[in-house]
Formats: sequence, structure tokens, C-alpha cells
Amino acid sequence: MLRRLFSAEPLTAPGTVVRLDPHESHHARHVLRLKTGARVAVFDGAGRQFAATVERFERRRLAIVLDKPLPGPPETPIPVVLYLAVTKGAAFHSALQRAVELGAAEIIPFAAERSVATVRAGAGLDRKMERWRQILLAATKQSGRNRLTPIVPPCSFESAVQRPDPRAIRLCCAPDPHTPRLSEVLRAAKPSAAQSLAIMIGPEGGLTDDEVALAHRSGWQSVSLGPRTLRVETAAAAALTLLLAALQEI
Repeated sequence: MLRRLFSAEPLTAPGTVVRLDPHESHHARHVLRLKTGARVAVFDGAGRQFAATVERFERRRLAIVLDKPLPGPPETPIPVVLYLAVTKGAAFHSALQRAVELGAAEIIPFAAERSVATVRAGAGLDRKMERWRQILLAATKQSGRNRLTPIVPPCSFESAVQRPDPRAIRLCCAPDPHTPRLSEVLRAAKPSAAQSLAIMIGPEGGLTDDEVALAHRSGWQSVSLGPRTLRVETAAAAALTLLLAALQEI
């Protein structure tokens, strides 16, 4: 299996020389220990992937020559957008990884009333966003996908539920024994006829009654993932898996 590298430059045609950015070049040279002449796969995050050959190292940049296009796994026929409550550290990072592996088309982080992690604008947020993008990139490489999953800066719960998307089926996970199961709702909703699907995972303390009410007024439907209390990263993976099953993608 070819080692996979990411090119921030768009990939165009066989024979083109592409220079990777310093971060990816350092990874290729000092972590993967690639040498001149090594065969690799390179993708640009926009759906294109090529077989390529390492041509030379130029200071902090790695130059590779594109060979032939390589196919990648198809994306889901309907975009699935994950609205994910921000949690601390490893749990959120794990949720991001699983979301990419399971084909999420976009990730919308948000802060709910019971969120423990704080999100403030400034240098700290910039560092978090860069860390999150690196996690998404690593998961994209591992999963074989050729499209990067975009992630936007965290927003408030109110902004998240009121994002305009009238063509989407919007489902909000709420741990309420009277809420219908996600699997049941998907069977009745016929998601394959939708323009997009949105699934919202709240913080580990759950969404408040007021937040659930606001979600309902904004066009979201409450669904349950079953009687057990799940961690955020587990809930995200379970919900996305059920959505893929409903789309016959898994």
C-alpha cells in the first residue's frame, strides 16, 4: 500500500511537479523517512488523488512528480453534517476522527449550556482550530478518503440550530425515554430522498429542556440513541453509523 501524502496545491495532470508544504514535507522526510524515488499516493482534499514519485527535497519542501490518477472511496450520496458539542481534549479529538472515518461531510462545533469546555476567540482558539484540522487530515489519510472534512469555528447553540438549511433532515439526539429511536425515525423519513442530513450531538450532560425546545422551533426533530448513556464520541459514531446504514453505505 502506498504511503498517502497531502498536497495543499490542487492536483492537475500526470507529469506535473507538486511541492508539498513544509509541515507535510517534514512528516514525509523525518517520520515516514521517504527517500528520492519512493512511490507514494498524494491527494489534494478536493477529491483528486494521484500515484506519484518523490523527486527531490528542496530545503523545507518535498517535490513529487504526479503519475496516474488513483480512485478513492466514493463519498456518501447525501452529505451528512455533524453538529458536535465541544468537549475537552481527547474525547473531542476522538469524535473528530470517527466522524471523518464514517464520512461526515462537514463538522459544526458548538457550545451548549452544559458544555464543560470553553471556547473563546483569540490565539487559543486559533491553536485549537489548527489542531482540529490536523486531526481531520490524519483521519482522512487513514480512512482513504480524498476529500477533507471542513470544520468551522465553534458557535453558540442558538447559532448552530438556526443555521439555514431548509432542505436537510435535521435530527437532534436527546436522551429522553419518550423520544423515538433514531433508527425508527430514519426508516420513516426516507433519508435517501433528502438533500442533506444533519445530526446533532449535545454535551455529556445533555441538552437542556430550553435548548431542545429551541431546536424544535428551528425545525429539528428529537431522536434517541437508546436507553444507555453514551459518551459524546460514542454517540457521534453511533449516530453516523445508523445514518450510513439508512443510506445503505455500510
